[in-house]
Formats: sequence, structure tokens, C-alpha cells
Amino acid sequence: MKSISIYAVTRNQNIEQLQKLERQLSGREYFLKMRTWELESMRSLVRELEAHMDEVYALRFFYSFQIPRLGKEFDLLQIKDEQIVNIELKSGAVSDETIRKQLTQNRYYLSVLGRPIYSYTYISSQNRLVRLTNHDHIVEADWQQLCGNKKNAVAL
Repeated sequence: MKSISIYAVTRNQNIEQLQKLERQLSGREYFLKMRTWELESMRSLVRELEAHMDEVYALRFFYSFQIPRLGKEFDLLQIKDEQIVNIELKSGAVSDETIRKQLTQNRYYLSVLGRPIYSYTYISSQNRLVRLTNHDHIVEADWQQLCGNKKNAVAL
């Protein structure tokens, strides 16, 4: 499976066209059943990213990546030589404790890759971005840091 441009997938197309595009871009062997709420959350995320960085179209993520045999799914996962960025998408309000549990579990599964892991959740109904700290706390996240516009930034 290959990473895909979330910008390309979020352009105005119907869900069937997007499923075909996602399969073609990712090289997935089957059509992924895309959920409307998740697509809308991803579109909202892309709009927010566009407000904070210039080259959103160049961002590449594994979309709806599953770990074989475990069935563990990651909404958006970017794996680079120097770091991993995990972004979970939510359409409605979710408790910080629920977010913390999910991101902590995700970090556990990704830790075998031996790279720094940056874990975020984007809640589209609240336009809220939160991150998991190194001490397993949920805090409000900084879009500028996520987008790489500051020194020591995550740099998508």
C-alpha cells in the first residue's frame, strides 16, 4: 500500500469516484468503504492545513491503514525516516480520555518503528486539534507546529 495525497482525495467528487481514486493512488487491492463523516472531517482538516501551509497538495499519508492480523486502523499516518505523524479524525465531540486512550494505543503499536511519534486528533465539528504529550496528556495543539512553520516543528 502506498501513501496518498489527502488534498487530491478531498476534492469535490462523489464518494464512489473517491473510492476509485483512493484505490488507484494507494495501490490497495480492494475498494475501501469511505465513510461520509470521515471524508467531511478530512476535508475540514485539509482546509485548516491550507490556512497554515502552502504546499498541502504535497502532503502524503497512508489513509485508513490497518495493521495486518491485529485489525488496528489508523485514519491518517505519515511515516518518514525521521518521524511518524498520526492524525485521528473525529466528526463529533469526544472526551479527552477517549482520545488519550486511542492515541496512547496507537503510539504503542507504532513504537516498534523506533522513530519519534507525533499523535494528533482533529475534531471537525469543533475545529479542534489536540495532541498527545510525551507524558500521555491531551493538550490543545498548535497548527503552526504541526505544519512545520516554527523551529523544531513536526513538519508534515
